[in-house]
Amino acid sequence: MKSGTYNVKAKGHGSSFMPMAVTIEDDKIASIKVDSTGETSGIADEVFKRLPKQIVENQTLNVDAVSGATLSSNGVIAGVAQAINEAGGDSNEWKQRNKPKAESGANEEFTTDVVIVGAGGAGLTAAARSLQHNKKVIVLEKYPQIGGNTSRAGGPMNAAEPEWQRGFKALTGEKETLEKIAQTPIDQIDPEYQEDFKKLQKQINDYVASGADYLFDSTLLHEIQTYLGGKRTDLDGNEIHGKYELVTTLVNNVLDSVKWLTDLGVEFDRSQVTMPVGALWRRGHKPVEPMGFAFIHVLGDWVREHGGRILTETRAQHLIIKNGKVVGVEAKRVDGSKVTIHAKATILTAGGFGANMKMVQKYNNYWDKINDDMPTTNSPAITGDGIDLGLEAGAALTGMGFIQMMPVSDPVTGEIFTGLQTPPENFIMVNQEGKRFVNEFAERDTLAKAAIANGGLFYLIADNKIKDTAYNTTQESIDAQVEAGTLYRDDTLEGLAKQIGMDPDTLVATINKYNSYVDADDDPEFHKSAFNLKCQVAPFYATPRKPAIHHTMGGLTIDKQAHVLDKAGEIIPGLYSAGENAGGLHAGNRLGGNSLADIFTFGRIAADTAFAERETAADVTTGASAK
Repeated sequence: MKSGTYNVKAKGHGSSFMPMAVTIEDDKIASIKVDSTGETSGIADEVFKRLPKQIVENQTLNVDAVSGATLSSNGVIAGVAQAINEAGGDSNEWKQRNKPKAESGANEEFTTDVVIVGAGGAGLTAAARSLQHNKKVIVLEKYPQIGGNTSRAGGPMNAAEPEWQRGFKALTGEKETLEKIAQTPIDQIDPEYQEDFKKLQKQINDYVASGADYLFDSTLLHEIQTYLGGKRTDLDGNEIHGKYELVTTLVNNVLDSVKWLTDLGVEFDRSQVTMPVGALWRRGHKPVEPMGFAFIHVLGDWVREHGGRILTETRAQHLIIKNGKVVGVEAKRVDGSKVTIHAKATILTAGGFGANMKMVQKYNNYWDKINDDMPTTNSPAITGDGIDLGLEAGAALTGMGFIQMMPVSDPVTGEIFTGLQTPPENFIMVNQEGKRFVNEFAERDTLAKAAIANGGLFYLIADNKIKDTAYNTTQESIDAQVEAGTLYRDDTLEGLAKQIGMDPDTLVATINKYNSYVDADDDPEFHKSAFNLKCQVAPFYATPRKPAIHHTMGGLTIDKQAHVLDKAGEIIPGLYSAGENAGGLHAGNRLGGNSLADIFTFGRIAADTAFAERETAADVTTGASAK
């Protein structure tokens, strides 16, 4: 091969293209430098540490993809292969060379205060909070990298903070939305929520009567929207709604979660209040750094710096149960060695089962059909492990039949943040004929059902001003996607319509009509709940979208202290759960932005409960009075 440095580009996760510099000397690869600045942080960081090192040290392209980051792994391998070919070598021969030898480790046994299964947002929160209680903590993560689904989250977490939200003007349609909520007949509200609903009615009526034009919010509005947004009926006619004690615990404690995260080092952008798709209200606290990794790297660093131990590539296989009490976990490393952890408290935070299609299809009782090839937004790690572990201890399950789809996902990969993903008030959703078909401000299941009824594939239409409100994207990424043919751009709506195969006159008429609704502050067609921008400033964009599996509503039954309960409703001693691993909070449909609110709130609660019970047990043993 000809010596030199070869600059290539490799496809990464989502829409990124990673520049790579591969240096070849004396028929060997001397170094591989990957510029991953355009890659989504936290999704494939381990790839860029591990694969270049393995390739250089072993002089082979026959290396395993890093679990959970196959696309980026293949991108690195493909980039190096391109450099080898450009240098006159044979990349296929390099791919057939021997694999690096894997070393086997020794079995290990640990004793700790708290063992946590799953190093996503809920798990790392429980770990950090346990460390604040001066407890010894071990976290098990089956994948090479921490983060789970939280790293793939958009970033905004719901928390009503009325004093802050008063600084933002109300959008067209928001007052009408409040009035519609207040006019809900009381007999349509379940009994346990009725007193709170009456208080909310008064809050709304007072706000409307005042003539104020600021963004209204309250914990009661968050509560009732969470409750109504999750109230659904399955295919057998069974109705479900969020458990009152869980919903009220969430909305009354989530602002403390924002403050707690701030104290740990997460910086929130106080200059804007936002909302993800299906959130129903603008109460999103969005980190300055992009996406959910803004939380993960702060929490992960904090846990490690304060003595927590995170064992990656270590999969929990069984709970250790003695006399009906959970007292630890048996796990297995990728090298085959066993890890046994004895613990006073075990917290399950391994997520749901959105990446386990067989399990999704087994439990689904909300959608008429979920095909084998349905894409998912989930990390490949999210396969129901924590639910299976809970069942070993006799845990009850709740809400397992309700599967949420993310309506605005990449039609090929299922990812969320390709294309132009804007706040829902700026969504303009058109079907393949170029016509709107739904209130774009609606709940996620409503949007997904409407999309499926319109053939599945649809487009988000944006102009240059709407583009500026898009989440987590750059001009470089937009240009790369346009070049790759996964995002469409044109100087005219007519030209855009031709690119995506629809009638130009139809699309132009649709957008003109939509713009007139924005001017009139009213959408008589689909009654969109909030407006912001018209679509009229060239260039114009079309992002192809399709529903994908996103969140599994059901999980282990817990109480408001995050205890896992058995089928008789009794606490299983020593076992706790939080986040998507648990069920009962979101019921039939989760509001966008409530997942992050959930994991950080109940992750803290699980740790607090475990601490309080250990302290009480110690007091009883020593004869001291209970704290």
